[in-house]
Amino acid sequence: MRLSPTEAELFEALREIPVIDAHEHLVPEAVRLAQRVDFSILFAHYCCADLVSAGMAPADYQRLVGDQDLSPEEKWKLLEPYYPMIQHGSYARPARIWLKQVLGLDELTADNCREVSESLEEGNRPGLYQRILRDMCHIESALVDNAEHHAEYDMELLKPLWRITQYALGDSVRAYRAEGGLDSLDDYLDWMMARGEALLQTGAFGLKLFCFPYARPRRDEAEAVFRAVQSPDQETRLTWTDRAPLLGAVCDRAFELARREHLTVAVHSGVWGDFRESHPCHLIALACAHPQVRFDLFHLGMPFVREAVLVGKMYPNVTLNLCWNTVVSPELTVRMLDECLDLVPLNNLIVFGADYRVAVEKVYGHLVMAKQAVARSLAKRIDRGQMDVAEALRIARLWFHDNAVAIYGLSGRR
Repeated sequence: MRLSPTEAELFEALREIPVIDAHEHLVPEAVRLAQRVDFSILFAHYCCADLVSAGMAPADYQRLVGDQDLSPEEKWKLLEPYYPMIQHGSYARPARIWLKQVLGLDELTADNCREVSESLEEGNRPGLYQRILRDMCHIESALVDNAEHHAEYDMELLKPLWRITQYALGDSVRAYRAEGGLDSLDDYLDWMMARGEALLQTGAFGLKLFCFPYARPRRDEAEAVFRAVQSPDQETRLTWTDRAPLLGAVCDRAFELARREHLTVAVHSGVWGDFRESHPCHLIALACAHPQVRFDLFHLGMPFVREAVLVGKMYPNVTLNLCWNTVVSPELTVRMLDECLDLVPLNNLIVFGADYRVAVEKVYGHLVMAKQAVARSLAKRIDRGQMDVAEALRIARLWFHDNAVAIYGLSGRR
């Protein structure tokens, strides 16, 4: 990307700034190293949405990223018809940044797809996360939402969250019943809290929640949902709004742990799936009902970005987290950062979380995009005479590092 002189000066100054990655789904390194990788890993995760939207059959996408028996050339043939349709989109940009800045290649082609695959496979060895996250990205630690592998992380680098939304799902209720649990909502919530306490002892640094329409749950409604989710046939008909009474009861109990241990609750809002179900304004009722709990509102509720910013402005126990935003839309992120400067105290904003599961390589490209977005937004203020470079860099340091440390208590807990 060609930056203006002021933007370029800020971006260069941000290259080695310490970073807290405020949202990932990364698997433990050992799980990643057990997989054979090729160029298709660069198009795993969110590129799926663009490729399928461009016309790729879902089954072909699964072959592209999941069939280890296919050669790079065969995988390229699957990707080639659709790649020109997505290559300029922001979901694909972290992959292209890796190709250009790390491998020195202008573009992925039929001629170099094997070379790219061999390079990725060569790097898929012990120390992968250290080399990319710490050495290349200067990431001190990353907050990880991945309930499958909680106890397997290097806790110095990856800080897991306790995902509480799962306790409104049938899988959790059935697991509770399989362990001999009674048909009792109170006993189920006690079982949930015991699991939360155990995760806290292994290193949980916060809670994770899906933004939902909260109201103080009525006992009979919560128990009805508790019974319904135990039946797979009934559960398939439930929306998140239908699950709200049970999820409300789950939150009211789980937040006891958040208050006692000063744990922040990360709240997904907006983009992905039926984003109407996770409107950021749903958080207002929850924040008012639990004023002693801190909520970190993810993704600016995209596309409901201005509503999310106003929630962050009006409620003192809500902070704003722009994880994922830059890779969804860099241009919207630049504009919203400028508006956040007008509306939100500087210490209530986090600007980076890459939000990947397996493709740790793309964290690097996503961080480049986030630094460019911050440089572009702050450069506007410098060029208008509203701040100087030193002040812009102070703000960037807060947004990329210091605020996340304070909001999640990363300096005071191990």
